[in-house]
Amino acid sequence: MALDDIIKLQLKKVNPFQGLIIDADTWRDAHNYHRDQQRLHVLAFHGTGIVQGLEVNAANPPDTSVVVSPGLGIDPDGNVIVVGQKQRYRVQAQRAGTVYLVIEFREVPTEPYQPPNGGQPTRLIDAYKIEERDKLPAEPYVELARIDLDPARGPIREGSAGKNEIDLRFRKRAAPAAPPPPTAGPAPAATVVREVPVAASVETAVWGHAVLGGADGTTHLDGLKNLARSISLPGSFEVSVQENVALGKDLDRYGLLYLTGRGRFEASAEQVAALGRYLQGGGVIIGEGCSAGEGQARAAREFGLAFNQLAGQVKRKLETVKRGHLLLTVPNVFAEVPAGAETGMLLEGGRMVYCAGDYGCAWQGGRPDQPLARETIRAAFEMGVNMAAYAGQRGAR
Repeated sequence: MALDDIIKLQLKKVNPFQGLIIDADTWRDAHNYHRDQQRLHVLAFHGTGIVQGLEVNAANPPDTSVVVSPGLGIDPDGNVIVVGQKQRYRVQAQRAGTVYLVIEFREVPTEPYQPPNGGQPTRLIDAYKIEERDKLPAEPYVELARIDLDPARGPIREGSAGKNEIDLRFRKRAAPAAPPPPTAGPAPAATVVREVPVAASVETAVWGHAVLGGADGTTHLDGLKNLARSISLPGSFEVSVQENVALGKDLDRYGLLYLTGRGRFEASAEQVAALGRYLQGGGVIIGEGCSAGEGQARAAREFGLAFNQLAGQVKRKLETVKRGHLLLTVPNVFAEVPAGAETGMLLEGGRMVYCAGDYGCAWQGGRPDQPLARETIRAAFEMGVNMAAYAGQRGAR
């Protein structure tokens, strides 16, 4: 049920008094009132879509199934869908075409029964059903992923919307609807018009920056702030950067974590666990070694090796980003990975990204002793925009 429809509902509650007969209709009206109030709140203040988790990954080893992680979603009727455990779903389609993987709210009758032997179930469990469709359903649903399936091409893989690759671009993140624009026209006579502060309706995103590997990371922090300013749209969308983030328990507030430094580093067990939970909840981690300064290229490469080791610790496998990948197509299209302050490859896997091109320095215009050409700087910023879009489409908050 759409928000516009539920607003039109006539909410009705029971008027209790001494001697009131409690039958099935009375009981149903009493509980439906509270349920409709809850659905109204959910739709008005939280919106529909994925709240947290519900990530879709290829099976390991790859086959014709996918794995859906635990999480929460809200369907257009205002029902909260809770997936408490990892679920494996095997795609059944035998013909080539688009497979829509959706999750739908279900109520499952259960015990106790009345009468006990062969009677009616007296309870309903809030449950769900994961299923595939050849087109999006008419009934309320939350989309998890799409797959451009071709059974002749082998197993389902993670990727960026190619054949048999899990396409996450159309996942909707739960968020309240934007307020309608004010009605145009002059204010009535003798009416005082008060401006509403712009900040009250501005959507904000917070990126976190942390330094690993024994370097201060100042240059990359400044570059990240430049990128955030270039993405922010005054009055509608703002990106802020939080520096010196402690890689502990409170990471959910960050839509993106940017880890930089020089040289090798080792994450503690607590940090690995926290970063794993952050990724599982839909966060995105971008790593980049800073090669600014004499003789620092090797230290940057060592940082990259340590970041790849960290990816393994959180059960991610980084692979080379190739043409057609989401990072190279949305919203800016690249035929190959653009250079930053360095020419290097781009790696991605399971919402972790490693950049060997030193974009953090490029977002500063280059190193102090090596300014970059305007075309290179522009391409680096466009690549940064793609990273931000990737974070948003992969469920970053």
